[in-house]
Amino acid sequence: MSIVGSSNSLEIRARCLLAAACAIFLSASITQRHVATAAVPTVPILMYHHVGDWGPSNPGWADWVVKPADFAQQLDWLKSNGYHTITFRELLADTAAGRAPAPKSVIISFDDGWSYQGVVIHQELEPRGMRAVLFVYPGAIGRSPNGGGYISWVELLDLEANGSEVQSHTLTHPRLTEVQQPALDRELRESRAIIETQLGHPARVLAYPFGAHDERVMQAAAAAGYDRAVRADDVRTATPDGPLRLPRIRVGYGEGLDVFKARLTHGESGLIGTNSGT
Repeated sequence: MSIVGSSNSLEIRARCLLAAACAIFLSASITQRHVATAAVPTVPILMYHHVGDWGPSNPGWADWVVKPADFAQQLDWLKSNGYHTITFRELLADTAAGRAPAPKSVIISFDDGWSYQGVVIHQELEPRGMRAVLFVYPGAIGRSPNGGGYISWVELLDLEANGSEVQSHTLTHPRLTEVQQPALDRELRESRAIIETQLGHPARVLAYPFGAHDERVMQAAAAAGYDRAVRADDVRTATPDGPLRLPRIRVGYGEGLDVFKARLTHGESGLIGTNSGT
């Protein structure tokens, strides 16, 4: 080969390497912006786990149990003050279309997929024209409610037929910040795949178990195809909110309607500490 031909070949290779490096840089930049800086919707997201009178019997769970009478009062207040429930799919559709969510939109979310959450939705939300988003982990879901009290796919299909929505809470509910990368990817990807197969719609929203997340976990969530992810609090921190770090308003035991209204309008900051969800 001539010196000229060799020089041209080296120049072409250099250009190809430069183009590949630029593509990798741009891809990483886009993912980074998606994780940290995209616009965050102003729709409040309420977080519930349990509705029952047994909160004081287990102090460790008291923050995650709401008394039935308080829960009904909260729903009545939302309805009488013009709030209406939406799902994440509706929120994502508004975002994709460049529309702002309708005024006084609110998302009511339930974590973990306990069977009686379906009963609560049927008995309390649906008669009021309300819907919920259930974050479930498929490792606990079966064809019928199991001995641990988790909801079934049949029940989830029924809830979705009535307007509620199911999204991901990982595959087996680990603390993601303590999971090594291959297992982390499996937790995020397989949960989505199973939900989508069982329910027939995209599952692109994640609730972090225990609220545990960091930069590595958010990057993995973006790579796994999640468009949104939610925390277990809305306490302000040095880390900015973003599409994969959406705040949620925790609702706890015996706090009263005034605390509920304050959290809905002003957030948890200054009202509670940094409790972690389940």
